[in-house]
Amino acid sequence: MNDPKPEADRPVEILIAEDSPTQAEQLNYYLAARQYAVTVARNGKEALAAVLAHRPAMVISDVVMPEMDGYTLCQEIKSRPALSDLPVILLTSLSKPEDVLKGLACGADNFIRKPYDSKYLLARVESILNNLELRKTERARPGVQLSFGGQQYYITAEKQQILDLLISTYEGAVQINEELQKKQEKLEAANRELEAFSASVSHDLRAPLRKISMFASMLTEEHSPALGPEAQNCLQRIKDGIIKMDRMIDDLLRLARLGRHEIQLRQTDLNDLVEDTRRDLDGNVAGRQIEWRIGRLPTVDCDPGLMKSVFANLLSNAVKYTGRRDRALIEINQTSLGGETVLYVRDNGAGFNAADTHKLFGIFQRLHGQSEFEGTGVGLATVQRIIQKHGGRIWADAEVDKGATFFFTLRTLAAICIQPGEAADHQATSPPLQEEHQP
Repeated sequence: MNDPKPEADRPVEILIAEDSPTQAEQLNYYLAARQYAVTVARNGKEALAAVLAHRPAMVISDVVMPEMDGYTLCQEIKSRPALSDLPVILLTSLSKPEDVLKGLACGADNFIRKPYDSKYLLARVESILNNLELRKTERARPGVQLSFGGQQYYITAEKQQILDLLISTYEGAVQINEELQKKQEKLEAANRELEAFSASVSHDLRAPLRKISMFASMLTEEHSPALGPEAQNCLQRIKDGIIKMDRMIDDLLRLARLGRHEIQLRQTDLNDLVEDTRRDLDGNVAGRQIEWRIGRLPTVDCDPGLMKSVFANLLSNAVKYTGRRDRALIEINQTSLGGETVLYVRDNGAGFNAADTHKLFGIFQRLHGQSEFEGTGVGLATVQRIIQKHGGRIWADAEVDKGATFFFTLRTLAAICIQPGEAADHQATSPPLQEEHQP
């Protein structure tokens, strides 16, 4: 009969509780490569049964599982005197402070943030296993009651458990910061490339465009009588294309400069800003019947120049897309949606298919043909970038041939409260232009 294998020669046994076969296999691969003996359970209930049948040296458990989550599994293990010193590592996103408090409350020894680095995972496993003897010398201490976010947590963890948990939380935060730093560096590199591109656009595209424009003008001035109607039509289309291309270059340059533009916040009366913008459009609406409905808008902290660009784009779009209405209606106002103050610009124009809303704010994305309504497809992308720089968001609602509404928020609007007397005018999510939307 063979002698039992000496304890020192036996591989350290680790139980994995993980409902994802892919994640379980990945963990198994990492641990087995370090000569750990690995057992896999598909959920917390199965893992608890395995622990009770044969105690491992450690349990590594996912938090989110269909039958008995990781917190409950840990609590069930730690509540048994014979298993109270069994180390349990929880795999989680560590996205909220409540995660740490729940981990402390159930007696978890460590968190490993997903997605995890294999070297970090193995280092934490080895550190906890090496500290087992130290923890055994600690005396059990009475628990403490904590209140956080309206929830009560009873913490009985030992000092070493708390230290390990705090270290893993700190390391998780450091890892998140490093990831954010890398993303920031990539974003800055992308902005530099965009600036270089904008400079290239300004120089390399405008130079040939000027030549085309010059030769087109020479043909018109010196050879117009010799050109037939078809040739003159082609020449006019060349000139129109030059004008459109020049506008596109200007719009692209403005969009590129937004990345490095530091916003200068000043208290700004949006009514004055909208009125200035509306007056700027007077030359484009001569002879048209347009009813402007401008409500009482708030005074907010914003960059006046950038915010005027927002209204210039939204109002000029409203003017453009109501061009085929005998009587155009354009409304600028504020409303309350879900307790949030929201500004909006609404028109009774051509509208668009709601299924195409996701395309609205992309560069060169247009929902109408050039033959219907001219444009470069850059304006709304610029508007979105400006709103985002102000800590807000923008979205739209529309129906074909029944008009469109553009809603947007600003960070500073969070402090703006609509006056009680105005509530009746502003609570509706869709102020009434419905009947007048009909052509």
